[in-house]
Amino acid sequence: KAVVSTQSTGVDEEQRQRNIVKALEQEVETQRGLTRHQEKRCRMLQLEMEEKLTRTKLIYEEKMRGVMPVSVREELEETIAALKAQSSILEQKANILQSELDTRSKRTTPTRTPTRTPTKTPAGSRNQNRSALKARG
Repeated sequence: KAVVSTQSTGVDEEQRQRNIVKALEQEVETQRGLTRHQEKRCRMLQLEMEEKLTRTKLIYEEKMRGVMPVSVREELEETIAALKAQSSILEQKANILQSELDTRSKRTTPTRTPTRTPTKTPAGSRNQNRSALKARG
């Protein structure tokens, strides 16, 4: 019986070692799965952060496009002021010239255009003649 119990103890020990190896292999697989999951999560977070950074850069660039350096803004404001002054001067000159023109037209007497005797012309020519007379008068 002593031989049988030694053999069964050896078999039990081998079985126990196989069970330990199997449990360790399962633990390794579990840890590999967790590692893959964490690596995937890390990649996703990294991509998300890169996307946020890109969006922030774009927003910043958009805002900076709208911002003009002070020197350029001052130069443009001076140009606008000069153009407004020129426009005002030109408007005043136009008013003066218009009033002179109105004064001259009042002084001169309108000239009469001689009346023409109607002649027989095609209808299209007649309309052209009427338009020309209206333009003169």
